Amino acid sequence: MFQFWPSVVKPILEAVDARRVIEIGADKGRHSRLLAAWAKAAGSQIDIVDPELDADMERLRDRFAGAVALHPRPSLEVLADLLPADVVLIDGDHNWYTVHRELQAIYGTEGPLAATAPITLCHDVEWPYGRRDLYYCPERIPAEHRHDFRIGGLRPQEKGLSPGGYNAAFAHALQEGGPRNGVRTAIEDFLAERGGDFRVIWLPLLFGLAVIVPQARLDGCAALQAVLDSLELSRPLRNLCKIAELERIDANRPTLTPAGAGPRPGAAAAARSFSSALPDDVLTALLKGSLDYRYKGRSMLLNPLDMANYLTLLGELKPAAVIEIGSLEGGRTEWLADTMAALGLPVRVISVDLLPRAPSTNVGIDARVGDARNLAQVLPPEEVRRLGHPLLVIEDSAHDEDTCTAVMNHFDPLLTSGDYMIVEDGAFRNEGDIQPGGSALSPPSRAIDAFLARRAQDYEIDAAFCDRFGYNATFNFNGWLKRR
Repeated sequence: MFQFWPSVVKPILEAVDARRVIEIGADKGRHSRLLAAWAKAAGSQIDIVDPELDADMERLRDRFAGAVALHPRPSLEVLADLLPADVVLIDGDHNWYTVHRELQAIYGTEGPLAATAPITLCHDVEWPYGRRDLYYCPERIPAEHRHDFRIGGLRPQEKGLSPGGYNAAFAHALQEGGPRNGVRTAIEDFLAERGGDFRVIWLPLLFGLAVIVPQARLDGCAALQAVLDSLELSRPLRNLCKIAELERIDANRPTLTPAGAGPRPGAAAAARSFSSALPDDVLTALLKGSLDYRYKGRSMLLNPLDMANYLTLLGELKPAAVIEIGSLEGGRTEWLADTMAALGLPVRVISVDLLPRAPSTNVGIDARVGDARNLAQVLPPEEVRRLGHPLLVIEDSAHDEDTCTAVMNHFDPLLTSGDYMIVEDGAFRNEGDIQPGGSALSPPSRAIDAFLARRAQDYEIDAAFCDRFGYNATFNFNGWLKRR
């Protein structure tokens, strides 16, 4: 929202001499800081609503004492009590249910609109959330208003989800489009249901902004009318803005790139390199192909080289149980169970993911919902000890260093000689994973490197799997770990 401040938000606030403004969704506070400084100078009041306000926002409130009030709760719990207001800025939970209910709280559901009815500015009305729900906290959305969802990234050319793409760590509706899905759809549905005259301006850039103004508020306010007139776009200019927005999104899209070896501060000279015999373009092609295929209708996300590795390992190890941390839709979970059955092994696959999956008909699969950073709650040590040995543990959850480390630390004291722990996807990193002056390794590789620096006396990198098709010809660079 902050990019719209000088050209849209501030001119509207000044045109109506706003005394009371509600901001829903603070994020990192960039727009909140602009609002607070303006409110202090103008003698106005800003109410900032966000269930996860941080200490920076508390400092902002203290700095602009008297002008800023904080409300660390979901918008639908407090919005009605904060009204009336001159302007409401909506940039919080980007899903149909929340935005639709916010608009109902602001304008009511029937009857004439008052001359003092608020002006509403709503962000994210274009891609990616114009026609797709985002759920920061899925349990806050009633089940009947919540689409099937998963954690996964978004790409403009794909209606489904992808492990790469934008906002890959958030929960999204599985599919884009359709009824009651997305922010713009919520606005359009509300306006169609509400009745009454509104002037709505859609700005199709910077993820999109809708300016919603009751006609009653416009009557007799020439300054506001002039601001809105200045924001209207001709059809050719609107089309150009949409093209430019798609170009901007494409140019800035998050990408997973091969990690390469890079510097390893503190690594011993004889330490095994986190590099691969596979050229970057081959790794990238394998990744692209792996994202597109499914097993039993579920996303698989297992490249053919590592599929062969797992097939071999299952046959040789004959595990008493497979523990999979991170499963997305559960395609690999189904494949692991079916492969164990085909090899004549007892099938016991415990799969832990942050979000629910579609139920499985395979009785050998135990799918649980839990946090990889707090596995003791969903997979307590005493239960793991009762599973027997050998164990095969697969860490494939968030792919950040802290989570990988938490998973390895949880299982480390529970594994015995001959058990395996596989850390997935060290071959790739996002551009933002490299910190100035730090290691250029991917987050999973950094976690492996640090873990082995502490525990190398009890673990070895099994080169038979890492190097089966060439040195680290796997997505799991040095990630096939065997307990000595």
